[in-house]
Amino acid sequence: MQSSYKLQPTGENKPMKKEQGFSLIELLIVVAIIAIIAAIAVPSMLTARMAANESSAIQGCRTVCSAEMAYAAVNNQNFAPIADLVEQNFLDNRFLNTEGFNGYVYVDDDAAATTFAFEANPVQTGSTGRYNFTVAQDLVVRYGTLAPEEALAGQPIGQSADGVSSDEAPPEG
Repeated sequence: MQSSYKLQPTGENKPMKKEQGFSLIELLIVVAIIAIIAAIAVPSMLTARMAANESSAIQGCRTVCSAEMAYAAVNNQNFAPIADLVEQNFLDNRFLNTEGFNGYVYVDDDAAATTFAFEANPVQTGSTGRYNFTVAQDLVVRYGTLAPEEALAGQPIGQSADGVSSDEAPPEG
């Protein structure tokens, strides 16, 4: 007759308990699977966030255009710097934030009252956004320019130099 009792290292005669839980190999496999999923998902998530920041910057440029046009309508067709637009409640104060919002910093040219140019620059190029966006009194949002005075030289969103739709253009927001 076989006994269900095995001799324990302490010398006591007790029944052995069944081990419960995961083995080290099983845990390592689960960790490896999670690491693979993270390696695939994180870059996609960062790219999606960057695209959302760019769409927000485009919309921010359009918001400033609307504020400038509203200001000009009641101020003898003169434009104002962003600080004045905020002070007179044509814009909210996010546009004055020097650290930016939604991954972009917004800057105006402080030029003469008869013109305006406005620029949205990524806080960290390649991380929070890929493009600089500019807009001037022609109300066309352009990308890829480096300064407000170059606003008219940039490409309108969605078009290449020859006026044909571009696959490299950022999405309109």
